[in-house]
Amino acid sequence: MSAPSLKLKAVDGADLEIISACLQDALLPVLDVRYDRAAQEFLFVANRFRWEAPAAQERTHMAVRVRGVTSVQHKGFSLKKPGRFLSLLALTYTPTESGGEILLHCAGESETAVRLSVTGIDLLAEDFGDPWPCASVPHHDDSGEGAV
Repeated sequence: MSAPSLKLKAVDGADLEIISACLQDALLPVLDVRYDRAAQEFLFVANRFRWEAPAAQERTHMAVRVRGVTSVQHKGFSLKKPGRFLSLLALTYTPTESGGEILLHCAGESETAVRLSVTGIDLLAEDFGDPWPCASVPHHDDSGEGAV
C-alpha cells in the first residue's frame, strides 16, 4: 500500500514555510536542477525525508516548480559536477522592489545556496513514486555540515 503523497502550492510566505519544512534535509541531485529561462521556470527533483511520518523512516521523490523566475544564481557548487548532491536546509523568501528572492539554503562549508529572483511566490511541490526506507531520521550536529 502506498503512503499518502503531498501536493502543495505556495503563493505567500506562510505557504513557502510549510513547503520548506517538508523539504528540510532533502537531497537535491545537481543533475535534477533546471532553469528554463524562456518559460521563467526553475525546476528540481528532491529526495525528501517524509517528515509527516518520521517513524516510518522513509524518503520519497518530490518535484518542485517555481514560476516567475527572472534569474538564477548559485554559490558553493558547480553545475559541471552533475553527480553531486546538495543537502537542502530551508527555502526562504525576501521581498524586493521588483518582486522578491527565493533562497534555497543548502548545507556546506561555503554557504552553498541557490538564489532565484522572482516576480512573486508561485511554487508547486508534488510527491511522485513510492517512498523507500532510509536508515535513520536526519539530525543536525553543531558543525554546520547539515543532516547526518
